[in-house]
Parts: sequence; C-alpha cells; structure tokens
Amino acid sequence: MTTDEYIQPGEALSPKKHWRLHRVLYDGGAGGWSAAEGQWEYNGVWENRLAIRWNGTPDAKIGNPQSRGLPTWFIVPEELADSLREAVSVRQEQSSESTN
Repeated sequence: MTTDEYIQPGEALSPKKHWRLHRVLYDGGAGGWSAAEGQWEYNGVWENRLAIRWNGTPDAKIGNPQSRGLPTWFIVPEELADSLREAVSVRQEQSSESTN
C-alpha cells in the first residue's frame, strides 16, 4: 500500500531475482530514508544483508534508488554494515522517544 506521499519501504521489493526483504528496520517518512534487513543473492549464494534507500516525496514517490520505475534498495557493503546498524538503532530510539 502506498501513501499519498511516498511508496512505503516495505513495498520496495526489487530486484526480485536478487533481493528478499525480511523486515524494515527504520522508516523516516516522506523525504527521509529507510533501512531494512533482507537477503541478497550474489553468485548463487544468499547472504543476510543491510540495505538502505531514500524514501520518495509527493513529487517523486518512488524514491531512490529505483530501476525502471520500481523502488529498489542499496545493499550496504559489509565493511559499513555495523556502523550503519548502530546509527539505525540510535535513530529508532530517537523516534520511539519522540512518540512517547
């Protein structure tokens, strides 16, 4: 389901041949960024990976990256994954605190 402002990160399932979305870790809303965990296939091997993307806006709902008009994920290189996971965790805590 899309909102009027952007395509939800849980709907970014491409490239279907190489990416399996497991769960969205963080959704920063329209104009923000999102992070997710999933599996990425490379050379016939499926690995658990972290992925990020820019959410869309009311004027450009697909966000970035995208391919052929489909929202996709950027697969984070393993050497950056731990640092980004920590940043995502901090962001989740901040979002949780602001809603309480």
